Amino acid sequence: MYCTHCGKEIDEEKLESKKLSQALHEGEIDENTTVEYVCPRCGHLIHRDVSDQEIKTLAAASHAEIQRGRNFFANGMSCNGIGLILLILAVIFFFLAKKPSNNFELVTTCPEFFVSIAFFAVGGVLVIVGITLTAMGLYNRIKYEKLLKLIQDDAFHQ
Repeated sequence: MYCTHCGKEIDEEKLESKKLSQALHEGEIDENTTVEYVCPRCGHLIHRDVSDQEIKTLAAASHAEIQRGRNFFANGMSCNGIGLILLILAVIFFFLAKKPSNNFELVTTCPEFFVSIAFFAVGGVLVIVGITLTAMGLYNRIKYEKLLKLIQDDAFHQ
């Protein structure tokens, strides 16, 4: 199910495992009973039968989620680029730490070595964060583009 206000996808099974709808309605659920959930992100009520206005609101929220996914993707790619540059600089400084005065052996007390270690650490963290943000952005964008396609084809069912 999707929240028609903010577009967040919720899992009914997880919500039902926490608090059963049957317990809320004192065990009297028939085909006319409407089961509503509260969106964990925005607090609006989510229910099965959505009106045309709620579908329009969901489409607008889906567009916002697609833009959020694009922003995640862009931020992730920026982190990847900066992280890769720092990793390349770390390799260069690591090789600079091999001093000719020491028969090209690694000197662990020189500033080049400490700079290379710092660049390796920061670059590695940035690449990991970048890959995570890029994957999240792609996943969100693809998921909400499929949802918009369902809405556009009148095949969306809550």
